[in-house]
Amino acid sequence: MKKIILFLILGIFTLGLAGCQKIDSDLPLGSVSDLKISNKDASLEIKPDTLTNKGATVILTNKSAKQLRYGNPYSIEVKKDGKWYTIDVEKYFNLPLILLEAHESTEIDINWEVFYGKLPSGTYRIIKGVEIEKDKEQDKYETSIVAVEFKIDSD
Repeated sequence: MKKIILFLILGIFTLGLAGCQKIDSDLPLGSVSDLKISNKDASLEIKPDTLTNKGATVILTNKSAKQLRYGNPYSIEVKKDGKWYTIDVEKYFNLPLILLEAHESTEIDINWEVFYGKLPSGTYRIIKGVEIEKDKEQDKYETSIVAVEFKIDSD
């Protein structure tokens, strides 16, 4: 039950409901991101030739020797003046718990047009929360946040 609550909290956290301001592209810019990204135990990359202004396929890789688990929630941040900002949009996700074994990868199709619309030119990053197994016998996991940067060159 604690794990379900943790993923619900992580899903709500990705909503990033902070005060809004507009950037040149009409995306509702929120607060400066203070997320600590860690690609030590897991990594996220964009599958070649899948990136559009509407979505992409990402590859989530478990680089650890332990089981990893994740859900559907993700968020996108935009880089402006050298800082990462949340984009304030309302998002709703199904919250399944998906397992990824040690040293395995999986592809995840993301259609951000549903929440963010078509992204205008700019530098962005996809943020995804994962949990790495720390103690199998006690069913303990440690939350980590992975990200991948990408650029959209035209609308």
